[in-house]
Amino acid sequence: MEIANIHRDTENPSYGIIGKDENGEPDGLLYEKAMGLVIRHAYNFTKEEKRELFANFLEHAASLGVTAVHDLFATESLEILNDFDVFKEFEDNGKLTTRVHLWPALNGNLEHVKRLRETYQSDKLRVSGLKQFIDGVITPRTAYLLEPYADQPETRGEMSFPSDTIKKWVVEADKEGFSIRFHAIGDGAIRLALDAYEEAQKTNGKRDSRHSIEHVEVIHPDDIGRFKELDVTASMQPDHFAMSERGVYTDRIGNEREKYVFLINTLQKSGARLAFGTDFPIDVLNPLLQIYRAVTRIDNSGKTAWHPHEGITLAEALKAYTVGPAYGTFREHELGTLEAGKLADIVVLERNLFDIPVEEIPDTKVQLTIADGNIVFDDTKSLNKQYT
Repeated sequence: MEIANIHRDTENPSYGIIGKDENGEPDGLLYEKAMGLVIRHAYNFTKEEKRELFANFLEHAASLGVTAVHDLFATESLEILNDFDVFKEFEDNGKLTTRVHLWPALNGNLEHVKRLRETYQSDKLRVSGLKQFIDGVITPRTAYLLEPYADQPETRGEMSFPSDTIKKWVVEADKEGFSIRFHAIGDGAIRLALDAYEEAQKTNGKRDSRHSIEHVEVIHPDDIGRFKELDVTASMQPDHFAMSERGVYTDRIGNEREKYVFLINTLQKSGARLAFGTDFPIDVLNPLLQIYRAVTRIDNSGKTAWHPHEGITLAEALKAYTVGPAYGTFREHELGTLEAGKLADIVVLERNLFDIPVEEIPDTKVQLTIADGNIVFDDTKSLNKQYT
């Protein structure tokens, strides 16, 4: 913080808060866009450091059976961490062992992202769409709600950009054929995202856009059916409800809204498309932990299910973690299922998930990871190193 020159008189940036103690001194907590003041210093890595970080990530992903990811670091402050040229280096050198789908920022600069889309469009490294944040998260009250917070009625949270700006960006990007993803956690943010997608449909006409909303934590019941109506994917991370302090979460939004938290099964039954992810590095990368949470709904206590009726079957959870994300990148014809003619991205687990107690799912180990026909992780020590 000293390097970033943050002190008691530093003003809060737009849509950001610098935490202060009772004496008015910075306490080390930075909320939302205030993080950008530090990130550009903390993540100012050299090319060689970025190569080392990325190599370590690819090794980690392979060990967990992850063969494809969506890169959603789409904010100005975090772009310094991303380096698409490094990703391309790995691809050119035959070292890109995880498919990377890039989602640069939705910020009105369409000429820039159109050039990126033309540059990165291979099987292993491609621009798949645009991403932006509408709000923050519930616990620090930065998620945007339709009504005030229960424990702090003077605030409803904030939007990261004015609603008119968000809608304008969506309509323009949609017209250029981009798929769009919004981080939206509060019911106000979710509604705004849906409204923006609806406006794009009215302005540009309906198309196979595959727009998505990330997280979908607190939803107003009136908006549940709109996911199917607008063909918007609910992209969710089931372990988030276990990461949340349930009591604090409920204090923030009140008991009435708490009924509409993490409605995975309800959204599925309404006809919404589901896609699961991990939100790494906010959460751990292990897909099986997310699948376990989706099935059991075990909360942060480790014992109690949070709205157990919102649990889904193991088969449904696995599909949401495989077919769902493949559909979101228009690649369900080549990724997401084990079928003849599809790309050979295959994971072998040590045990059949359908034959073990559900509590053992998160600890099940990956034995073999095959990406594009090549073994990229082998814990068996006895199989051939190449499949064709």
